[in-house]
Amino acid sequence: MVKKVKFLFVYFAIAIAVIAADQLTKMWLYGKSYSVMGDFLWVESSFNTGAAFSFMSGALWFFIVVTILSSAVMIYLLCSNKWGLNLFNKISIAIILGGAIGNLIDRIALGGVRDFIYLKSINFAIFNVADMAVTIGGILLCVSLIVAIIKSYNKKEKNNGN
Repeated sequence: MVKKVKFLFVYFAIAIAVIAADQLTKMWLYGKSYSVMGDFLWVESSFNTGAAFSFMSGALWFFIVVTILSSAVMIYLLCSNKWGLNLFNKISIAIILGGAIGNLIDRIALGGVRDFIYLKSINFAIFNVADMAVTIGGILLCVSLIVAIIKSYNKKEKNNGN
């Protein structure tokens, strides 16, 4: 029981750290425009009422409801041992949860999301720390699940060969 509480603390500390980093960087950098690394990396503010690449702009309540429901599922997954998720899976989910809540705070408080990181030289969409967390957490979770599937498959093959 103590071990479970310790790990829950770690997962929620990760999510809170992501939320804090997201909200602090938005406070410090949103509304500014300057080069950080030549023409490659810029701070360039943009307000987004949709999802990635302004997809479904103006669907505020849809994104709020979906984020609340998905956050509840992620919290359940972090608190449950029922689904056989390992430490790496849960850390990945905690990172995604922090990013989701970071953008949820903006949507509820401001009616949209503050973006400010711009890869100008490749003209990539302007994004924020929460977006990075959701993307990185999602990639880590996918890699972790693929590794688990491969291990399971190899274990089955080894057992069938004997």
